Amino acid sequence: MCIIASVPKGATIDKPTLETMWQHNSDGAGISWIDNGKVRVYKTMKLKPFLKKFNEVSKQFGDSDILVHMRIATHGSVCLDNNHPFNVDTQTVFAHNGILPQQFHPPAKRDISDTRYFNETFLQYVKLTALDDSRFVDHLGSVIGSYNKLVILTANPKMRRDSYIINEASGEWSDGVWYSNDSYLTYSRKMKWGTGSYINNLTEPAKSKPVKRNTLDQGANCSIGSEVSDEIQLFDVEVCHNWGLIPEDAWENEECADTIVEMMSTYGFDSPQEMMEDFQWHVRDNKIKCQHCKAEMDINQYWPDCGADCPNFDGIQVNDAAFQFDDEVEVADDISEDWFIAETEADITRQEAKLMEAEVEQQVLFERKDSK
Repeated sequence: MCIIASVPKGATIDKPTLETMWQHNSDGAGISWIDNGKVRVYKTMKLKPFLKKFNEVSKQFGDSDILVHMRIATHGSVCLDNNHPFNVDTQTVFAHNGILPQQFHPPAKRDISDTRYFNETFLQYVKLTALDDSRFVDHLGSVIGSYNKLVILTANPKMRRDSYIINEASGEWSDGVWYSNDSYLTYSRKMKWGTGSYINNLTEPAKSKPVKRNTLDQGANCSIGSEVSDEIQLFDVEVCHNWGLIPEDAWENEECADTIVEMMSTYGFDSPQEMMEDFQWHVRDNKIKCQHCKAEMDINQYWPDCGADCPNFDGIQVNDAAFQFDDEVEVADDISEDWFIAETEADITRQEAKLMEAEVEQQVLFERKDSK
């Protein structure tokens, strides 16, 4: 499920940490930096040239932010084209960690990652100056889901910062660097990076579902182990049973237990009850099913095969009314113009409208003050 590192001006990542990141995310790497007002990108499938390039970039261009990404493939082939970062435009790149909602999954015939498809169908149509508005950042985070993280690096002079982190709270800061999950650690207790936890010759024994790697060679893929985890806490088992989410005897079914743990890993949940409640799923007859229409989990789509009339249809719904990209819509040229469009007048009170206007006016005042 990858890892992103957002390296602010003056910070860096040491070689052992980079090597650990690679051991856990070895399907390719990329780095982006700002060189004389232009954003640059370097991608490779090998660790050694990446370490060399990172060392060069850190020394020569450490006076601006740096973006690092290492990949574990979930959609699309393991190849250079699917490596992050990707260009949004000529001045801006981004990297993603997570599995995007189904709306952003590529068609089966296209051998591209969900991240590339998200960029092609959505992100490239966004007015990126809106990132200077915290409401837009929060809204974009809700569109992709809190278990997905983005880092956007830009050399656009109209934008106030070099880097923007979407769903920052879902990652963590360490030694001045923001990581999208904890797979930069030699041993990770929670393994929020998306494949549960792992066992290899670099780590301590995993405390939850083990992932067995076929090899530790550069560019190797990982595969989910078949052992049923005995580390799901008894408390979680009892809560799921008492709440009617997962019968206690379902954990004795290896296939069912594997699927639950895989879904937790995929979507970044630490407890099964939290996932079942958030997604409105439950287990019946040793199958994960939608609570509404009783559709069974489609393991290939990471979501139950719900019908169009089900509230859970197409997974986490993107609010189409909030983002309309057609020629008739005027897009704000800068932060002094409000990007936000209320869905309906009934959805916003006069008091809320006044507060929004006041926030925009305050932003304008700050701009004027900064320009003096």
